[in-house]
Amino acid sequence: MAKKVIVAPLNWGLGHATRCIPVVKTLLQQGTEVVIAGNSQSLSLLEKQFPSLESYSLPGFNPSYPAQGKMTLAMLKQLPKFLFQIEREKIAMTKVARKTMADVIISDNRYGARTSFTKNIFISHQLNIQVPDSMSSYHSLINKWQATYINRFDECWVPDTGSENNLAGKLVQSENIKIPLYFTGILSAINTQLQPEEKKYDVVAVLSGPEPQRSMFEGMIIDQLSHSNLKTLVVRGRVNDPQPMPQRGNMEFLNYASSDAIASLLHKDTIVIARSGYSTIMDMVKTGCKAILVPTPGQTEQEYLATYLSSKNYFVVQQQSAFNVSEAMQKTSAIIPMNFTASNNLDALVNRLLNN
Repeated sequence: MAKKVIVAPLNWGLGHATRCIPVVKTLLQQGTEVVIAGNSQSLSLLEKQFPSLESYSLPGFNPSYPAQGKMTLAMLKQLPKFLFQIEREKIAMTKVARKTMADVIISDNRYGARTSFTKNIFISHQLNIQVPDSMSSYHSLINKWQATYINRFDECWVPDTGSENNLAGKLVQSENIKIPLYFTGILSAINTQLQPEEKKYDVVAVLSGPEPQRSMFEGMIIDQLSHSNLKTLVVRGRVNDPQPMPQRGNMEFLNYASSDAIASLLHKDTIVIARSGYSTIMDMVKTGCKAILVPTPGQTEQEYLATYLSSKNYFVVQQQSAFNVSEAMQKTSAIIPMNFTASNNLDALVNRLLNN
C-alpha cells in the first residue's frame, strides 16, 4: 500500500513553499499519496500548484517585521509567541496526521510539524543562524537552542550540494545537529525546458518576503524602471491578491506566477532582480540567469548569502538603501557562471524513505 506523506512548509515568505514543489513532485512520481498542510500564502501557492491534492490549514505565526533595524532582534522579542505557536502547530499537526493516517511528515522549517507516530523529516538550509555583530555573544546559545528543536525530528534534509564549494556557505555547517543529515542537492521548481528561445523581457523582478519591506522594494523598482527603455516584468509575490496592477510604460505586472510560468519568462539573457533568499538563489542556479540581488534589510541570512556569493562574483549585490538599477545593470557583465550542478539526490532520498 502506498505511503501517505504530509508536506508542510513554513509560511514566512514563499521560498519554503516553492522549494517543496520538487519534493511533492518526486513523492507523487514514486507513487506516494501526498497531503499538503500550512497557512497563508505558502499554502495557497501549493494549492494552486497541486489543486487535486488534499490540503489542511495549520495555525500560523505571523511575526511583525521592522521597517528599519535588525530582524534578528525583532524576532527575539517575539520569541514567547513563537514558542507558543510551535506547541499549537504540533497539536494541529497531530490531528491532521491522525485524520489522514499519515506515515511521514516532511516539514520545511516548521518546528512543530511532527508527531510521535510518524517518520519526521525536517528541511532546512539554515542550521547555523547568523546574528548581527551586536549579538555575536549569543550566537552559540541561539544555535544550540534551535538544534534542540531540529534534533526532535528523525532526519534533516539540507537543500545544498554537500560539497566544499557549496551554495549556502557556513549556514549549513553545524556541530549541534545530532540527527542524520542528508543533502538533497539544489531544490528548484524551475523547469528549464520551458525557458524561451526568444527574449521577451530585459528585466524580470521577482518579489517576495515580508511586509513592509516587500512593498518598499517594489516601489523602488517601479520608480527606477517604469520610465526606462528596458522591457520589464514585475512578479509581485502577492498570491492571493485578485486586483491586477495596470501597465506603466514598458513595465508589466503579475501578482503571482507559478514556477512554470516564471520559467517561461526567463530567457538566458534576461536579468533578474530579486531578494537574496535561498530559494530564489537556487532558482537562479537552475536557470543560469544573471541576477541582481538586494537582501531584505536586517535579515542576516540574506545579508550573509549576498556577501558570500557576490564575493565569488556569482551575482551583483546592492543594499536596498543604495539601490541603483542602472549601476547594477552595468556590473552584470562581470558575473561568473555558477559551477553548481542543478541535479539532486532527492529521488534517492525519497526512495529510501518510502522503502524503509
